[in-house]
Amino acid sequence: MNVYLLVPLIQVIFCLTLLAVLLINGKQHVARRPFSIFLFFMILWGFLIFMMRASRDMETALVWEKFVFWAILSAGLFFFQFTLAFTGARPNKYYVYSLYLAYFVVLALIPTGLIIRDMQPMWFGKTIVVGRLFPFYILFAYLPAIWSAVLLKKHYQQTRNIDERVRSQYIIAGIAAMVIGSTMDFLPSLGVKVVPLGVIGNILFCIITTTAMLRNNLLDMKVVLRKFATYALTMILIFSVFGSLIYLFSYFLHDFMTPFAMTIVIVTVFIGASLFQPVLSRLQLIVDRWFFRERYSYIQTLKKITRGNKDDLDLEQLTSSFVQSIAKGMQSQGVYLLLPSPASGNFLTYTYSGQKKQALLSFSAQSPLVNVMKQQGAVIDCVDLDNAVSFAALPPRDKEILKNNDIELLVPLKANSHLSGMLLLTGKSSREPYSLEERKLLQTASADVAVNIDNASNFEDIKRKHNELQKAMDGVINAISLVVGSRDPYTAGHQRRVAELARAIAREIGLSDWQVTGVYVAGLLHDVGKVSVPSEILSKPGKINANEFDIIKNHCRVGHDILQKIDFPWPVTRVVLQHHERLDGSGYPEGLAGSDIILEARILGVADVVEAMSSHRPYRPALGLDSALDEIKRGSGSLYDSEVVNACLKMLSKNEPEFEKIMAAAETGAEYVLEVIK
Repeated sequence: MNVYLLVPLIQVIFCLTLLAVLLINGKQHVARRPFSIFLFFMILWGFLIFMMRASRDMETALVWEKFVFWAILSAGLFFFQFTLAFTGARPNKYYVYSLYLAYFVVLALIPTGLIIRDMQPMWFGKTIVVGRLFPFYILFAYLPAIWSAVLLKKHYQQTRNIDERVRSQYIIAGIAAMVIGSTMDFLPSLGVKVVPLGVIGNILFCIITTTAMLRNNLLDMKVVLRKFATYALTMILIFSVFGSLIYLFSYFLHDFMTPFAMTIVIVTVFIGASLFQPVLSRLQLIVDRWFFRERYSYIQTLKKITRGNKDDLDLEQLTSSFVQSIAKGMQSQGVYLLLPSPASGNFLTYTYSGQKKQALLSFSAQSPLVNVMKQQGAVIDCVDLDNAVSFAALPPRDKEILKNNDIELLVPLKANSHLSGMLLLTGKSSREPYSLEERKLLQTASADVAVNIDNASNFEDIKRKHNELQKAMDGVINAISLVVGSRDPYTAGHQRRVAELARAIAREIGLSDWQVTGVYVAGLLHDVGKVSVPSEILSKPGKINANEFDIIKNHCRVGHDILQKIDFPWPVTRVVLQHHERLDGSGYPEGLAGSDIILEARILGVADVVEAMSSHRPYRPALGLDSALDEIKRGSGSLYDSEVVNACLKMLSKNEPEFEKIMAAAETGAEYVLEVIK
């Protein structure tokens, strides 16, 4: 048995297998019955062609060929019936009746010699001798297929169901394969020398159409074409390069082209072909540019985001870049990213990008929609809200939000089974539905970005809690400061002014922001120990005696003891204890000297002297800034740290406006005591 006889049997075997698969797996399909009958006629078609080709004489072959023509006509009619069931189309009944009438008329003409007059031998086997009405047969044989293709095209344009659209693409491709193959079967009878490929076209047609009926999540036809174009270009390039090399070898070195040398050449070709993988990747990029055009850069950006740095903790920048890439790459009219509120858990609009006016979308944490998103791992289609089982329990308010804002796709952002966010896409600018490839890209991108968003959200949560703790500490510091101020208004104002001046000196020296903040906090609390000093001593208008001074000197230790219960992140308690110590050991309460006094305490000591001498006291008027600066200048290196003194003099000497500015800042106060260290 040669290939000429074997090919029709292959069609029979393929179609029998597909019919069995359909009967087993396609029981629920609405178009199962007409498609089963269609496959039966395709089996019959293949069998009759085999019998025609196996005939020993032309007369017997003619009889079988007429049966073939009947099978072709019947297969086309039942494929049209399948198309009506598949698409749900309802064409004009008079047109349909006319098609049925034409079927029976042409069927009656087949036994006559008006369509097929005889059979004739050809270089490949046998072919027909056409009759006068053969063109009319061709017209009516192709009419059901062409009409089916038109109905499938309309179905593709009208349906928003992505699976139905992809199936329509596949079936149309199958029709094209069948029509091309059948045409090449008839051309030899018209004198055109071509290989008849009708059976090959039929096999492709049946495989593609059955696959479209029974399989879900088919690759979009554009993806198939892209992959085909990529591999076709690669093969052309490989054969061009290595074919040329082999030709050159054989032409110039034909004396050396022994079997061993040819083996070496062939092995070299295969090794070279394996090294073409980078070329394949490059060609894939070129083909992607052809298909995606202006969307290419945005889709590449989206893919980069999915492979992006998991350490990107800037939530606003991360989500903004992600949503903009989605909107541009998918050509969406609008894209919403909803994140859970830390307070309520409700999902609120966090980022939006698109052409449409932004709406503030929100869904309760208890909404059935949120529960569906938590359970789903795939993209959810919102096209048929009223009939979808997933949305049966959805409250009217949530349905209205989705409908009024033209939401077409819902994409859960899940990290470790936790719903980190919800991505809502409106319809595309082109009004085309989202393709299966776009949905898969969305699903992949969202799964990867969900981890980044989860990390960034956790970081934002930590920052928020840090700010809350900072505010709480602000409150504690202010409360303690107010306790002192309630007993002695002079001390309250003095602490704020010393804190501002000490902060300015610390900055002038070049301390870090963190150390500067510690100095400022210590300044606000440095005299808190004066709560133990009787108010009559603090506000005494005259000179105090030795006993009263001993009581006042004890305020450093009392302040230290009060504040040591608070776990400050800076050495606040040591500063409070040491701010009256002097470099020569003449200070109090412990008589520390030199490097035993920490730098922050030395800064506060200078600021304390300058502010005290510059301000009014109950027992004396203000001495002025110049007197204060002269005092620290005289004591520089002996009583006060020379570096601190120099910084203070550099900042304030002959610059009283700067001093007034610092003092004014203390009077107005800041909203928060602490600075956020970034």
